[in-house]
Amino acid sequence: MSKDKLLLYYLRLVKLGIKQEILIALHDVAETMFTSTRHCRTLLKEMESIGWLEWTPKAGRNQRSTLHLRYKPEELKIALANQMISHGKYEKALVLVDNDQALFGQLLQKSSGTRRREGRLHIQLTYHRQFSELLPHKPLRNSERFLLRQVYACLTQCDENGNVTPQLAHHWQYDENTYQWRFYIRPQLSFHDGSEISADEIVKLFSSLKQLPRYKKELSHVKGITAINPYCIAFQLDQPDPGFAGLIADVKYSIQPTSQLQSANVTIGSGAFQVQEHSESRLQLQAFDNYFACRAIVETVTIWQVPLQEADSFGKTELKADACVSDQPSCSHYLSVHNDNDIIGSHQYTRIEDGCLLMLFNHRSQLLRAQRKYVSQILNPSQLVNFQIEAIPARNLVPSWMNTLTSPISKQALPPTLAIGLFEHPALIGCANSMAEKLKRFGIECNINIYSFEAFHAMASENSLAEDLILTSLNLDDNRPTSAFRWLLSNEVLHQSLTTENSDWLINELVTVRQNHPVTEYMQGLEPIATSMINEHWLLPLYHHRQTLHFEGVLKGVSITAWGWPSFLDVWSED
Repeated sequence: MSKDKLLLYYLRLVKLGIKQEILIALHDVAETMFTSTRHCRTLLKEMESIGWLEWTPKAGRNQRSTLHLRYKPEELKIALANQMISHGKYEKALVLVDNDQALFGQLLQKSSGTRRREGRLHIQLTYHRQFSELLPHKPLRNSERFLLRQVYACLTQCDENGNVTPQLAHHWQYDENTYQWRFYIRPQLSFHDGSEISADEIVKLFSSLKQLPRYKKELSHVKGITAINPYCIAFQLDQPDPGFAGLIADVKYSIQPTSQLQSANVTIGSGAFQVQEHSESRLQLQAFDNYFACRAIVETVTIWQVPLQEADSFGKTELKADACVSDQPSCSHYLSVHNDNDIIGSHQYTRIEDGCLLMLFNHRSQLLRAQRKYVSQILNPSQLVNFQIEAIPARNLVPSWMNTLTSPISKQALPPTLAIGLFEHPALIGCANSMAEKLKRFGIECNINIYSFEAFHAMASENSLAEDLILTSLNLDDNRPTSAFRWLLSNEVLHQSLTTENSDWLINELVTVRQNHPVTEYMQGLEPIATSMINEHWLLPLYHHRQTLHFEGVLKGVSITAWGWPSFLDVWSED
């Protein structure tokens, strides 16, 4: 008999007493369980064999036997729910704990890990919030952009040093005289729904992307997109761009069906994993058999939404792996992103993120340069207090760029009240509170306005963020050079904060970089631009987050990505 059905009979016995000796006749036990004495005897033996109770029968009619129930109902339910979760029976486990979402979340965290079912490797993780739709053409947070890389592929791939390698396109050519790029795609490519990825479909996709506001600045120099043949796409530019192959390696340019730009009832990608389920409670990814490269070793990845237990848990999201759950005492190995560096007997990778939390001075506040400099001096990140985050103070937008130095300035008259705008994010909220506390010491009251991520970016695109100070983040992806270039060129929050004159200056400088540098030299070309923006006090870098990927040595192929997550495609296990 299945354990969940057996549990129903055990629960009927609970009213007799728990964790104590009960003298009772067999027929009374049978009546309590609403079954025959013969079936009752079978049930008792089965429960005893799995350790739920002890049954010592006495020979003779009406003789009282000894019954000892070893577990409270809650204990048994939790143990069974753990076992069901380990076998992927999540719905049954949730029913077993009476749909208690908080308890179910705790069980998911404790049982998260990798396990094999039918010889295939499955990973179960927990995360503190629900993921947004995984659509490349929408503004997305850091973790969603990581997931885009798992679900989609691009024509090309660009690494942190600007080296461009093949993905869906196996070769490409650039004509320096005509400014034409040609990309040659692999044969027999398909989307996750089985439809063909053809040159015509890619032409339709890029032609549609070019019309979207988020792409106009980046693709303004693209004057024509045509399919030369079923396996070749030509991009005709009106100016030099030796790094165009690197630009379209960005997650924004992931290859998706053109129809998905208008509506997406089901997410259809082109990468190593396809979205099997995306609900309020979990995201489940399934390895895609027809992926153009090597198929993923991991069969499924299930990420459950489990809210943070602590308000200051930014950077502590656990990604556990290899938790062994059975009837015996369990062992647990884990893969986690957190900020606890005092770990013994484990492996870990630590890196400072490429990017930072930063503050923008909104041009609408009309603060003079001297006032902006004075505010930057007050809000020096190394002097902010009561702000718990595993990070280092930022001196530029990217850790490897030159530290910016500024001379001190005397006290400047400031408005009695300043407004701070930000999107909902634990680190940004903590930073805003710390800044408000610091400004209050200088007689300045702060109004803090917190928006959802989606509303924040929508307002920026409509140029309607009115706060004096705007907190946001620069998170660079694995294609660091083109990711940094793209953020400076077309980030709506940045450009809505600048005056029209300053925004035009920035765009012109970036176009000059694009025309005269290959992708491998982008970072050198962008550094003085960012430094000038800081020195002009258009923005203030605040913190570089320290990312730590921690795991015990059961999993193989683990490495930390630019987003602080492990690449699902590379993880494997000997077991």
